[in-house]
Order: sequence, then C-alpha cells, then structure tokens
Amino acid sequence: MLIKRNLILFFRDKTSVFFSMLASLITILLFILFLADLMVEAIGNDTPHASIEDVRLIVTGLVLSGTVAVATVSSCLNASARLVIDKEDVAKDFFVSPISRSSLMFGYVIASGLIGLIMSGLTLVVTVIYLVLSGSSIPLLTDLVLLLLTLILGVLSGNSMMFLISCFVKSRNAYSSLGTIVGTLIGFLTGVYIPIGQLPGGIAWIVRLFPTSHVASMFRQILAGSALDSLGAPAAAIAEINEFMGVTFTFGTFTTNYLFSATLLLVTSIIFYIIGLHLMKKQSFQ
Repeated sequence: MLIKRNLILFFRDKTSVFFSMLASLITILLFILFLADLMVEAIGNDTPHASIEDVRLIVTGLVLSGTVAVATVSSCLNASARLVIDKEDVAKDFFVSPISRSSLMFGYVIASGLIGLIMSGLTLVVTVIYLVLSGSSIPLLTDLVLLLLTLILGVLSGNSMMFLISCFVKSRNAYSSLGTIVGTLIGFLTGVYIPIGQLPGGIAWIVRLFPTSHVASMFRQILAGSALDSLGAPAAAIAEINEFMGVTFTFGTFTTNYLFSATLLLVTSIIFYIIGLHLMKKQSFQ
C-alpha cells in the first residue's frame, strides 16, 4: 500500500513527471544545438578514413548513452522528494501507526526505484529508436538484454544515492535547491556536456570514481562500442577515443570493462542502501 501510495502521488503530480524528463531533454537539445559538431570533429581527427556520417552516428550513440545514465539519477532524484515532503507533513502520523520503520523506508525505496525504471526506461526506448532512425543497426537480442540489465543497475545506483542524500535533507526547499545542483552537475560528471578527456586531471578522477559515470560507460559500450571498433582506425587510436569519450576508464594500467563497472555499481548501491536505512531508523523525522 505504501508503494502504491507513493507511485500515485508521483504520477498525479504532472510537474514532477515533467521535471523527471527535463534533464534528459536538456541534454539532447544541447547536443543537437551545440555539442555535436565539436565532438564529431574531435573523433574525426583520430579516424581520418571514416566517413563523417559514421562518426556522427557514433558520437550520437555516445552522447545519448550519457543521457540515459543522467535519466537514471534525475528520475530517482524527483521520486525521492516524496520522502522529504513526508518528513515535513505526515511523518508523525506514520510513526503512530502499526507499520514498522523498515517497511516505511522500503516503501519509499521501492517506489522511487520503480519510478526511476519507468522514466529512464522511456528515455532508453526513445534513444534506441532515434539511433535506429538515424542509421544505426537494430540492436541484437543480446544487446537488448544488456541494455535492460544496465538500466536496472543504473536505477539501482541512482536510487541508492538519492535515497542516501534524502536522509540528510529535512525540508522540500532544501531538496529543491539540491535538485538544481545535482541536475546541473550530473551532465558534467557523466561526460555528457564535456568529454572526459577534456577535463582537468583531478576532475577526471572524480568522474572515473562516480558510479553514474560507469552507467554511461556501460551504455556506451553497448550502443557505440562495436561501431567504434569497426571504424578501421589503429587499436591505439580506438583506445584513446574510448578513454577520451568515457567508453572505458583507465586506472594506471587497468582499463575498466562491463563486468567491472557492473560490480562497482552493485557494491556501491548496497553500501548506500545500508547506510541510508541505518540513518533513517535513527531519525525521528522531526
């Protein structure tokens, strides 16, 4: 009943639904209006034998992969606002009811996770359709399975981070301000607005450690990785492009892959959920 309540309250508020998609829409518009030509030129310089059309299609896949990763966080960010709102309005009513604190918390967590899956899933569907209409090949069944798995892991990660953050926020005004900051930063931390290879060394390291960056990396490997390999460029050039665009990350001599990123997301999500649930059990919501 708590999950159903939180879902109804979210989707009844059309403004919340709109803002859940707004970050993704802004990213797509920025790419189309300003970023596409710059990124195409950057990759085209490393792959002189590839056609501009092929390079542009790859860049589109790389950037829109980041857009889906952004959606896994922004949608959970808006969904988690329900917890903060209830802290101000109805927390005492819940606490005098026979429901346990753990059940109450899981009601928020599961509802926001489901909302994240629905909203970011819509973004992923639009992304795949757009890529196919732009000339990309139709994803294979194995790719579709990997996309779904990545989406679930991405929402799990984004939901755990937003749940943990919401544990420290006690007013809706503060959470609204926080949402503005997160919405602004998430595009940079996932390498959507600026390729990771153009960021200063210290910032680039933060990006490599940020869980949602690995969500974007996993989507990029599925949606654009094979197309990059087929450009006919030398292996060293492909590796440089992968690092520059955030398809993979390098830690010393180790280069990340899909399995490493998936493991990182799963482990960090479990840690964030445990910390968040521990904090909520100790809070009075007053």
